[in-house]
Amino acid sequence: MGISYMKREEELIEDALQGNHIAFEQLLHPYRNGLLNMVYRMTGNPEDAKEICQEALIKIYRYLRSFKKGRSFKNWLYKTVVNTARDFLKKQKRFDLLMEQQKNAADCEKVNPEKHYLDAEIRENIQKGLQWLTPTERAVFYLRDGEGLSIKEAASVLGCSSMGIRVHLSRARNKLKLQLGEIYSFKKSEVIK
Repeated sequence: MGISYMKREEELIEDALQGNHIAFEQLLHPYRNGLLNMVYRMTGNPEDAKEICQEALIKIYRYLRSFKKGRSFKNWLYKTVVNTARDFLKKQKRFDLLMEQQKNAADCEKVNPEKHYLDAEIRENIQKGLQWLTPTERAVFYLRDGEGLSIKEAASVLGCSSMGIRVHLSRARNKLKLQLGEIYSFKKSEVIK
């Protein structure tokens, strides 16, 4: 991020702290879609994702004064949203649910129906594989592979070490490979019969 953008971000934070709601909206604007998408991937439910994001935005507004200047606002923001999502999922006892709604998200227009079917099947199988991940592995997987955060950024968001992120990410990817391997080897054996 350029220095001018960071300075602009700091100015927006200051204005928001003074009660300027427009500045708060402008501060969050670049992150809204990414946050909603990340929470949707964590919950698999668009309504829950909206509710979690709304709750997180209230927390962010309430605790903006606790944000330490000079730190990454993006990381602080993502950490707050991830923690809010985790709390929500714990309350709802829904760690075993995944993104079943995602398969309907593909744009059907101008898409090869066979390719669309295969893409939907792959997404569905990945969702099934994600059930075997712990909540932390799932969060790390989404932050790194879903949102493209760096190891350092993901560590900051989740409040753990870079080594911890690498371990959880490796475990998550290995579990997914095993699960997807079992799904596709089972399908091959069905075809052979």
